[in-house]
Amino acid sequence: MDIQKWNKKDEIFKGLLDNSYKGIDSCYVYYIKDKGYAVLNLRPSYGLYKRLKVSEIQDIFVIPKFRRQGVAENLIRHCEDQTSSDFVGISVPVSPVFGAAQRLYYKLGYEPDGNGVTYNREPVQHESLVKLDDSLCLMMIKKLNAN
Repeated sequence: MDIQKWNKKDEIFKGLLDNSYKGIDSCYVYYIKDKGYAVLNLRPSYGLYKRLKVSEIQDIFVIPKFRRQGVAENLIRHCEDQTSSDFVGISVPVSPVFGAAQRLYYKLGYEPDGNGVTYNREPVQHESLVKLDDSLCLMMIKKLNAN
């Protein structure tokens, strides 16, 4: 699959970066034309990732008719190849709507980071009540280049 890096001349993802990543100069969008995209954030806001200086793969999206054809896996592996860190992070909403993504990330070697779930990248305290939506995520991490 031909993976391309978005640049400011490409209009295809202009709205995504203008709205979701305004002012962030450390994000790169990689896409497979007309099939899907992923964002690689070199300076994520999540505390553990910041402390470890790891990049985070974010906002993976595959157009429904191309799902289960390796698009997401190819985008994830490409993002992994772009980072110079020994680790890379990824998050997944805990809703069953994202069950396929949860299984894929586990299959690709991502493990929970051990800090529980977050809401908007902030840790959720034990016995808290939170809304089950796309912002309630399990943060995961993967060691790259394992010896």
